[in-house]
Amino acid sequence: MKLIDKIQERRRERNKLFLVMDIFLTLLSLYFAIRVLFITSEALVTTKHSTDLPNVLLFAMTISIGLTYVVRIIEMLVTGKRKYFILNLIAAFIILGVSAIELRWIFS
Repeated sequence: MKLIDKIQERRRERNKLFLVMDIFLTLLSLYFAIRVLFITSEALVTTKHSTDLPNVLLFAMTISIGLTYVVRIIEMLVTGKRKYFILNLIAAFIILGVSAIELRWIFS
């Protein structure tokens, strides 16, 4: 019951627009992560080549995670709650940097 109470408390504290965007981007990155797992496990078992591009899916996953952190940073700036602001900012820069490197791998 403590977990449910904690989730309800966080829902009441957060701005609904940012909460919906955070949930959407998290689910989107989870979708891409599961999709990459299915593609790579299929490629290990069979000799058939996949038509999907795993690099594109990895880029989409990391950009979704990076955008999740950007949404959290913007929410912190708008609401004035700056707990863990620097950590979220550093994580966003690192993740968006990794996605930029993946984008370069796609086009090279």
